[in-house]
Amino acid sequence: MEQITLSNGFRICLERREYLKSCAVGLYIGSGARFETPQTLGVSHFIEHMLFKGTETLSTRRIAEINDDTGGSLNAYTAKEFTCLYARVLTCHVRQIFSVIADMTLHPALREAELETEKGVILEERSSYEDSPEDLCMDSFYESFWPNDLLGQNIVGTRESIAGMTSDVIRAHMKQYYVPERMVAVFSGAFERSEALALCEEYFGALQNTNNPLRYSVPETAVFVRGLRRDLQQNVLTLGLPGLPLEDPRIHALTYACAILGGAGSSRLFQRIREEMGLVYSIDAFHTAFLGTGCVCISMALSAEHERDALLKTLALCRGFADTVTEDELERAKMQTLSAVTMALESPASSASRIGRNVLLRGKVLPEDALLETLRSVTLDEVRDTAHEFLRPDSFSLCAVGKIKSDKQYRSILRSDSEV
Repeated sequence: MEQITLSNGFRICLERREYLKSCAVGLYIGSGARFETPQTLGVSHFIEHMLFKGTETLSTRRIAEINDDTGGSLNAYTAKEFTCLYARVLTCHVRQIFSVIADMTLHPALREAELETEKGVILEERSSYEDSPEDLCMDSFYESFWPNDLLGQNIVGTRESIAGMTSDVIRAHMKQYYVPERMVAVFSGAFERSEALALCEEYFGALQNTNNPLRYSVPETAVFVRGLRRDLQQNVLTLGLPGLPLEDPRIHALTYACAILGGAGSSRLFQRIREEMGLVYSIDAFHTAFLGTGCVCISMALSAEHERDALLKTLALCRGFADTVTEDELERAKMQTLSAVTMALESPASSASRIGRNVLLRGKVLPEDALLETLRSVTLDEVRDTAHEFLRPDSFSLCAVGKIKSDKQYRSILRSDSEV
């Protein structure tokens, strides 16, 4: 992978795969919920929607027609720390699709009538999250876990912030965050190197560096119990603890620990609590990392009557976990991870995503071989040490959605040393 930085700070990543006949193109922008304000919460996501509503020279329909004419897959998404526009097209259409992405990014029309229409669409999207107990539980957990930081907020925003969105708010945000030092363009697949560089220079080379690189503060985490009562047939619970930030080298050891604990069908939580005891429909352990912070979570879906037993057994399995992780379990987790990563790297779209996210957020990306070797080299002692530090059952926070117990009852279960 080759990385070039233009004089204004705009970064270009080129990963050539000449055996292909297509190219994945991505533009990564350091604009997400974490970099908003309580008043503009959701503006990054709103912008993502509005970019497809036409530019100064292209109508919404024409953007769709160009995408269809090229047989491509132009799309976008917003995360907590960045926004991404991406497409995959045949090599002969790279110029055409990148020109559209650039035009959408640099010259969105932001017409008031379409902005008002899109408010309705996004409010419906907000409702869809609220109607999904899994999404609602996870969003509510994050909100309570990082109570004083916008990292904990849903990227869609609140109903109030969505309703208050205007073209002036959007343009002000884009002026501050859609700047070259917060942008990374990625080309992965078959493409002409000179054409890719010329395209980036043509469209983004004249932008002015505003000295606004990615900056962040490390948010404080809270310990809490939070319940949201809903008339559901099945409750959803999320247990959580502070984890590791994106830049911490121990992150792979913690990821393996979560996989062994509850990340696959052979994991301890799945085998014991679902397969042997039949207490849950689903149970999963995972680690989520951001700049400067992260969290370890265990999520489960189950009937209200099984909550106590499932929680007590989960806590018991966590207590004895670190000292009992075996070499066989680690090797199994490694194979799962290495297989998933290797197969993802075979896809130019997945590879472009890995490159874009890492270069934007961390300023670098490990070469594929180095990444795989890093994953292979994690030792049993490293997994055990990391599990000791971060899987502390006496420190769990809890969010529950459904026909829930009282906060007092949940706290009593979390403090209990008993086992089913």
